[in-house]
Amino acid sequence: MKQDMSEDILIKFILGEATAAEAREVKDWIAISSANAKKLEDIKDILETSERLAQISPLGETEAWENFKRNRASANEQPAKVIPIRTNTNWLRIAAAVLLLIGSGWGALYLYNGQKGITSEEVNLKTTNKVLIDTLPDGSIIHVNKNSSIAYNSDFKSQRVVNLTGEAFFNVKHNAAVPFTVHVNGINIVDVGTAFNVKSKQNNTEIIVESGIVRVSKNNNAVQLHARQMISIKPDDEAFKIERSDDMLYNYYVSNTFIANKTPLWHLIDVLNEAYNADIKIENNALHNVPITVTIRLQDSLTDILNLIKETTPEMQVDKTGNTIVIR
Repeated sequence: MKQDMSEDILIKFILGEATAAEAREVKDWIAISSANAKKLEDIKDILETSERLAQISPLGETEAWENFKRNRASANEQPAKVIPIRTNTNWLRIAAAVLLLIGSGWGALYLYNGQKGITSEEVNLKTTNKVLIDTLPDGSIIHVNKNSSIAYNSDFKSQRVVNLTGEAFFNVKHNAAVPFTVHVNGINIVDVGTAFNVKSKQNNTEIIVESGIVRVSKNNNAVQLHARQMISIKPDDEAFKIERSDDMLYNYYVSNTFIANKTPLWHLIDVLNEAYNADIKIENNALHNVPITVTIRLQDSLTDILNLIKETTPEMQVDKTGNTIVIR
């Protein structure tokens, strides 16, 4: 007996659009547990709310449904399922889908203001414990790291502005007529045809360019960064210092690989602590700046990774006490 049921089928059942086979499947599913019956009732309540949402939403049916399918597919890391729908129930299905998406806690919100013919929409994408991969309306591809968020307006193709909190990697589809701009911590980052990573942590902002060029500005300061260059900006910095970026650690959440190239051990450990939510400490000061060259897979266990690093530095000792790992 099926233990879970597609929300699309449940919506079809409530709207009277389910086939005979689907209706039997839903009835059998309801009979399994009271929790399943409650879920059906919850969706009925959502559909009632959807009727009100449908009356005020400024999006066309096709655009709203396609937006929902794309974002739900990203959230589930599976292709969106297309369900044939009848015209007279399109908006109920779309509105219910949006509400179900909001209720799932994934974090994509579509906000509307339809008063006096004025419409505005802001799309917010927020992650918690998973990396989100999405395609923006202009075709640019973004990877939003864990515990991060981006926001942009519905007129994105004519005004490509993204507000970032946390960390994201941008692979921008270049359009000289409409610059692609990222706002973070009062800093403007403008694409000149590129792929780049932006990380904001404790008010420190780090920008690393993988390919192409970006223009970084804040107040009266501005610089251009080229491929393999980076800049780290603190709130009180009065001047920008461009540095070279030789490792690929910054995009581990994009490539699922840690690539260290003569990287100081302390930096590699910082990234591992962040990626694995670990507590690794270096107590041997002589090892602090030891250069490490190694390639590590994100799916490997932290124990295997530390053993691999240890092979590159024989004098290193790794001890574990509770949840803390100490390098001596």
